[in-house]
Amino acid sequence: MLNRILHREECNSVKTSTLEDWVESFGASLSESYESKAEDILESYGIDKQSGIIAEGVSLPLSVLNPKLPAVIGEKQARHLITEYNRGRNRMEKLKYDDSTSGIEDGTQKCCYISVDDIGVRFQKPERKGKYKKNRSFVENTVIHVQAEDRQYTLTAIGMAKAFKRLVAFLIENKLMEDHRLVFFSDGANCIRDYIGKYFGFRQHTVILDWLHLEKKCNEFLSMGIKGAKDEKQQIKKDLFSILWMGRYENAVKYLESLKNSHIKNPKKIEELKGYIQRKSPNMTCYALRHELGLRISSNRVEKANDLVVATRQKHNGMSWSRKGSGALAIITAAIINGEMEGWITERKISYRMAS
Repeated sequence: MLNRILHREECNSVKTSTLEDWVESFGASLSESYESKAEDILESYGIDKQSGIIAEGVSLPLSVLNPKLPAVIGEKQARHLITEYNRGRNRMEKLKYDDSTSGIEDGTQKCCYISVDDIGVRFQKPERKGKYKKNRSFVENTVIHVQAEDRQYTLTAIGMAKAFKRLVAFLIENKLMEDHRLVFFSDGANCIRDYIGKYFGFRQHTVILDWLHLEKKCNEFLSMGIKGAKDEKQQIKKDLFSILWMGRYENAVKYLESLKNSHIKNPKKIEELKGYIQRKSPNMTCYALRHELGLRISSNRVEKANDLVVATRQKHNGMSWSRKGSGALAIITAAIINGEMEGWITERKISYRMAS
């Protein structure tokens, strides 16, 4: 198409390899600019620019290190909301008050919502030697979506450490850690949880397990672990999801333990499901109450960002990518989404600022 527009004949046509090289070069230059911008921000506050980890003695404002967090709904409002929610519902579907419900943010104050996900695309070997073996290696792109009020921004990098370093710099630059409540969403992957703790363990933050991933994972275990008529299996799933929707993970484990032997096909899978719920329980919340308050319960923002930045272009069947090519295309797409491309092309500068 490009050659047709440019009226290029075969002898002087633009080759696919030429475009690939140009995109890789352009993306690498853009990535270096993001990295340089992040390191300049970190260095200005005395933060190690190589790691981005905030250690003791850095010159950050107290509003970052010891923030005055915005209001939560509190016990009175929580009890009122629970009473209203419970009207007309049966015993299994009723919410119960506990201290965690009163600690939910009210959604009107300074909150920064951060969704993190990793997406792998098939790695392209430089060349094939000898008998071909199926390639199961992947290039891992980390995508982070940041939302504050009606503004948003998408960060991406090859490797989670680099992505989190850029995230720290971005939050500092946009003053999103100053007296802001940080709420992270993830699919529950241990590596994401560990990185959140590593980079933000110095201050209060909340990590919430994405409801859709919780539901999907439980559904997978139940599909392999229970038996019976279709309506019986559906009722078991419905009952378990109803308990988890209210954030009552201990009751969910008890419910699984109470299942009749006639309903259990694979006891091992039921035990694995109990273990999964117990491991992920620190990041579960009262999804029902958050939903009633109009607050987020899902990391779907980063799932959409993943589609736009990586998956739509790079996840087609049969495609494989080099680290350089995959990362270059991802960061170019992210820059376009963030509205950074015009400034980069005309002035070779990126604003690193939230887009409305």
